[in-house]
Amino acid sequence: MQDLPDFDTLKNLAAEDPDALEALRQQHVDALISSAPAEHQRRLRGLQFQIDAQRQIHSQPMSACIKISQMMYESFTEMRYLLNEMTDQGVQRPRVDTPATAEPAKVLDFSAQ
Repeated sequence: MQDLPDFDTLKNLAAEDPDALEALRQQHVDALISSAPAEHQRRLRGLQFQIDAQRQIHSQPMSACIKISQMMYESFTEMRYLLNEMTDQGVQRPRVDTPATAEPAKVLDFSAQ
């Protein structure tokens, strides 16, 4: 994947040739998804489809940005809920014994008899 042009170049593309900017965006999105492990690519393409749909539905860029941000927040909330559920259901970190919780050791007497 090639590097993105600098900010001023992107700004000029947005003003003068939005179609070229969109083609550049699509090229970078496709390259990023293609560089992901094969088992994740289908999910990433589906997610990108949802993002692109929101960009088309909302004519104002700020509206699309807010909706996509909302989608990210909902996904994060769901992930946090699932992680908490795992912890609450007994899938917890392994117990680490500390002096307060460890069973007393049996001390053997090896003194000469």
